[in-house]
Formats: sequence, structure tokens, C-alpha cells
Amino acid sequence: MSVEVENDLIKFSYGEAHACVAKKGCTLVSFVVDGDEYLYLSEAANLSSKSPTPVRGGMPLIFPAFGNSYLESLKTVQQHGFVRNMAWDFVIAEVLTECTVARFRLSHRQCEKEQQYKNWCEFYGQPIKFELTMVFELFPDRITVNTGLVNENVSELEFQFLYHTYFRVPCVRDMYITGLKGAKYLDRLQTRYGLDGSPMLKVEEQTDKLYELGENNREIDILSGNYNVRLTASDNLKDLVVWNPWEENAAKMKDFEPKSSYRNMCCVEFGTIGGTTVTQGQRWQCQHTITII
Repeated sequence: MSVEVENDLIKFSYGEAHACVAKKGCTLVSFVVDGDEYLYLSEAANLSSKSPTPVRGGMPLIFPAFGNSYLESLKTVQQHGFVRNMAWDFVIAEVLTECTVARFRLSHRQCEKEQQYKNWCEFYGQPIKFELTMVFELFPDRITVNTGLVNENVSELEFQFLYHTYFRVPCVRDMYITGLKGAKYLDRLQTRYGLDGSPMLKVEEQTDKLYELGENNREIDILSGNYNVRLTASDNLKDLVVWNPWEENAAKMKDFEPKSSYRNMCCVEFGTIGGTTVTQGQRWQCQHTITII
């Protein structure tokens, strides 16, 4: 059990579980249990806080906009928002009795020179004062991420949010995702709506599906040989994205290396995409857990 600060990386462990968070975007870039890595990270990913691009892989944080947002308040904010581009503050890490905890923070003060932040502020006609916190709790068999947002001055602050998690798998064609049966989805590639009637989802081509989770979809399992994980999240994260760029689109991304590694990853992402508001002076929070099974 240890904590180590190595330039822009914070590494911490608890028993045989190890994690690493990059200050760039407060991105969880590694989660290892018993020697097995469960997160995909591109070999071309730049983990420096000074990098002009977000980290390709791990668990980037999507905020305040998802994709090219359809919400009026977010239409001028770049795809997937800007907090994944920012260098977060590392606050403290502590080895406790049951787990190791690492805390990070980002406020509006660090974003004042960021053009996308300025674009967001223009909609409200004033500087948005906010604070985001990320708290990672590392246990022997799981990691829990707690995120909090405080709106300091806007009457009603609207946002979208997503844990954009890249999971490492031995072979995506041999991977199954369970727990989505009965969930409504939007196939974003074909602009087609559907209802998932299968107990198992297979990813065998370019995939970009947005699921609306119901009461029976609160545990999502990724099953792939000996790399099996269970994903859970707080009830206010009612959306889930499944994404894989596949061969053609992987080849177009400069920071996706090796190009063939689309075969060894899949993004499965809890979030809230319909638009969430937090009133002035209030705190919004959510939680996401990855458990080895």
C-alpha cells in the first residue's frame, strides 16, 4: 500500500490493486489487479499536463458537453467538453484501513484562459463559477470514482456528463456485454432507435450505441476470457454508451496506436446525456464502480 507522485502522474496501490491518475483531465490511466491491466491506453497517449490533446484511453471525464451537444447552452462548447483538456490539482492521497483514496480538484479559476470555458460562459452572460472534485477509492478488487460539482453563481447550470472509459480486452470479437436486455437504445451510426432484446451484446463492427438504462440495467458486465468486470453507477447516471471505432476510424485517429488495437478495447461509459441542471449554491454528485469478477 503506497502513494507515489511522479511528475504529472499519481500512482497509488492497495494490496494487489494498483491505479494511476494523470493530472491531465484527472484521467484514470491504469487499473491493475493481480498483475492484470483492465484499462486500455493508446501507446501514443500523451500524459503530460501541457499536452494540447486529451488522453486517448483510460477514463477521461466528459464535461460539460457530450459529443456535439444539441443543448442550446452547450452548442458552442467543443465535442466532449473541455475539462479533459485541463490540468487538475492533486489534493491529497491517503492509505486508509479499507482502501487507498486519492483526491483531485478543478475550479473555474484554472479555466479562465480556456476558450471553450469562455464559450460556455457566453450563454449565461457571466463567468461561470464552479468546482469539480474527483475522489478515487482503490480496494483490493475494485475502484470507485466519486465526482462532485458545485455551482457557485448561476441560477441553473446545465451540463452533460460521462465517464468515457476505455476497457482493455483480449479480443473484442470474443467479448460479451451483459445487463442491457430491455434497455432502449439509439444507434448513433444509423440514427435508428431500438430495444435490446438480447441477454448479451457482441461488438463485431464499428459501434456507437447510446442506451437509456432502466431499473433492470444497473449492473453491466464485460466478459472476455479471464478479463471480467462488473460496472455499477449511481442512479442519476441513467445513460450508457458502447463505442468501438473499428479499423477504418482507428486508422484516422493520430493518437490511436497501434492502429490494430481497436481489437483489444471497448468503451463502456456511464453518464447523463439528456441534460442535467444544478441550481446556484447546490452540489451535484455521482459515483461509478469497476469491480473485478
